[in-house]
Amino acid sequence: MPQDPFNGIKFSISNELIFVIFCHRDKPPLYGSIYTYDSQTTAFQFYANFSYTVNDQETDLYFFENGPVAVTNNSLSTIYFPIQCGTSFQRLLLISYNMRTNTYKQSPWILNDGDFHFLHYDPIRQRLFGLRDYATFTLILEEYNLTTLSVVKEYTRQDAEKYAFTYAWCSIFDYEENWLVQVRTRFENPSVQAYYIKMDLNLVGKKQDIVTEFLLLPNIHNLCTMTYDIQTKTALVTWQHGSIDKDLLMMYMNPYTSEFGNQTLLLETGSGYIIESVKAVYNEKTHQILFMIDKETDAGDNEESWMVIVEFYTMKIIDKKQVDSITAFEYWEFFLV
Repeated sequence: MPQDPFNGIKFSISNELIFVIFCHRDKPPLYGSIYTYDSQTTAFQFYANFSYTVNDQETDLYFFENGPVAVTNNSLSTIYFPIQCGTSFQRLLLISYNMRTNTYKQSPWILNDGDFHFLHYDPIRQRLFGLRDYATFTLILEEYNLTTLSVVKEYTRQDAEKYAFTYAWCSIFDYEENWLVQVRTRFENPSVQAYYIKMDLNLVGKKQDIVTEFLLLPNIHNLCTMTYDIQTKTALVTWQHGSIDKDLLMMYMNPYTSEFGNQTLLLETGSGYIIESVKAVYNEKTHQILFMIDKETDAGDNEESWMVIVEFYTMKIIDKKQVDSITAFEYWEFFLV
């Protein structure tokens, strides 16, 4: 699947794109590729390449992967994503890619520790901000310059032991009301517990701690995905009752009260299988969620990939089928051009 660097665009831009980003190499030149995915044919198509650099020559120590993606879905036509490490050897930077001009840019700063846990673009205030960890136990929420990708403001800094740890990039951002909601996890013997946390971005610059609610979610343990519909102010979440051998379920979540309801089966895990990863991609135009689900046996000797399309407002499953094994689909996002 990887292409040679800088091959350019291979097909004309359509009105709707679902894309995935791959980082290909751990030795210079460092580059990645952007692909589109057709949910009808379940086929990839190459879109473009980008390159990036780090500030030392020991790149063979690193395993690079992209992190969470923020999209503008407006005249900016830009996607933002971090390049980070899947190993204990850390490097961290931001990339922007303009889908109309086919140009890309790297942040001027290189961080030696941490991973991103979400990136969000605010279309009202035209800002990009994200949450990253530092030295595992510190979470930093900060804003970045849209052009240079450098840090311009720190919103808050949190103790992860106090406010729990991020899990599966589960966060939602309401740009109309300017708040964030996450479901985080913390091990509390004998199991992992899930916590609802709400942060009011209207308090940035006024208070050091912008958390307005932090509470335990009984019997939840963790969520796999959170998809937010800003029109109805409702989140559709997936979870597994906290156990790796349980079926994958859907529920609605009220982001104001943290209450759950309307539990529905999304996919049976199956005897001897575990859910390896789940990604939910929301098309706000059609109000449909495309789920990409990867499951494998405990021994790792057999793998299945499933594509499920769900109507957000009814949880009705429109399409469900097993597809060829899909690499790194936990990094997918939906983009309009």
